[in-house]
Amino acid sequence: MAIRTTRSDVIWNYVGTTVSMASGFVLLPLLIYFLSGEELGLWYVYVAVANLAALFEFGFNPTFARNIVYVVSGARRLLGEGRDGASLGEGVDWHLLNTLIRASKAVYAAIALLVLLLLATAGSAYVAYVSAGLDGFGVWASWGVFCASVFLNLYFLWSTTVLRGYGDVAGEKKATTLGKLAQLAVSAALLLAGAGLVGAAVGYLANAAVMRVAAVAMLRRHRGVEEGRRGDPNAVSVADVRAALPKVAHLAWRDGVVQIALYTSTQATSITCSLFLGLAETGTYSVLLQLATAVYNLAVAYPKTFFPAMQSAFAEGDVDRQRRYVSEGVVAYWVLLLFGIVGVCVAVLPLLPLIKPGVTADYGLFLGLCVYLGLLQQHSVCCNYIISMNEIPYMRGYLLAAALGAALVWLLCGPLGWGAWGIVAGQAASQAVYNNWRWPQYLCRRLGTTYPAMLREGAARWASVLKKKLGLQGG
Repeated sequence: MAIRTTRSDVIWNYVGTTVSMASGFVLLPLLIYFLSGEELGLWYVYVAVANLAALFEFGFNPTFARNIVYVVSGARRLLGEGRDGASLGEGVDWHLLNTLIRASKAVYAAIALLVLLLLATAGSAYVAYVSAGLDGFGVWASWGVFCASVFLNLYFLWSTTVLRGYGDVAGEKKATTLGKLAQLAVSAALLLAGAGLVGAAVGYLANAAVMRVAAVAMLRRHRGVEEGRRGDPNAVSVADVRAALPKVAHLAWRDGVVQIALYTSTQATSITCSLFLGLAETGTYSVLLQLATAVYNLAVAYPKTFFPAMQSAFAEGDVDRQRRYVSEGVVAYWVLLLFGIVGVCVAVLPLLPLIKPGVTADYGLFLGLCVYLGLLQQHSVCCNYIISMNEIPYMRGYLLAAALGAALVWLLCGPLGWGAWGIVAGQAASQAVYNNWRWPQYLCRRLGTTYPAMLREGAARWASVLKKKLGLQGG
């Protein structure tokens, strides 16, 4: 069955993105007000470490989801790369679908246990190093709760992976929204009660628990798929799982390497700050990074909604549909990015010094982050479209950019003393050399178009949509 993106998927994707951003904006002043500068910096180190821990799923999350899309769309066998049009059939191979889901559960269980062990050892040593001088009970209680949250997030990744594989973007975002609302409510209540870092960590745990429970509940609503899966007469064996894993792992490990490189270029900068600049300055930088990240999350929400449909179109060999998704998605990304940047500059940054004196609203640094992250996320969106075609040609480009960026950041922040600007300039330069332009160009060639032509096509499609909405067409 072909997967189509519905209006509900688009709406709920934006609801989820908006709630995630809004909860961050609401929680941000509470964190700034109730935590000291050092505690705020340590909190962002926690978040950066959690994001690093999430990378240990090593590309299995999108790869499992993509293969589930292919199976739901009629694929009868898994391929390491590319597409086998001859294997496409009517209906769903329920045994193959069950095998993929069982394999995902086994992989995420192993990953979660490994990460918990690493957090309890190396992670604890790092936290002890950067938190010297802070209240020991608050640090270790909050760190323990945070480790439990990361474990739950990783173990239950299979639930949101399967939802995405079913093309149920709305269900996935409903679960995400409920989790964010739970985090906001619990964190706000505990911070107001004076729980400090522990309160923020318990809120993060509430997010993990509620989101995963909700995701499992959303899966049960796919009654037709669940009945089909239960109707499979053959139990999934260990041999079935072992046969499927190499096919999934072929691209998964490459995608994992890409995600680590991307992490190095984005969230790892908070850890870099804590080493070069100290916790107080890390807190200020991380606030601006959070705002810039929220802007590109808003911008990327529309094209991300259509990734399952793009994968389904590839499985069916429909190039026209793929080109439409790409052209509309990229144009929407740039328009939404510009609106978001203006909105934060006008409505959010002026409030930061009012919330807590001493927090700097550095407009130049924020705009620099937005330019860097905006270009980075555009080529990342294009790479997501490329991987929808079951190939990853961009792994080396990401690795080289990460290595060059790390060297430039060390040079600019260390010997040259550029501070936070050194992090932004070093990473931006490393991406501009190749990745920023290469992968949009590669995608366009794969679809038989050019980047300017793609933008024109996308703009024309959006203009047509707006004319219809405004009643200016067809009269």
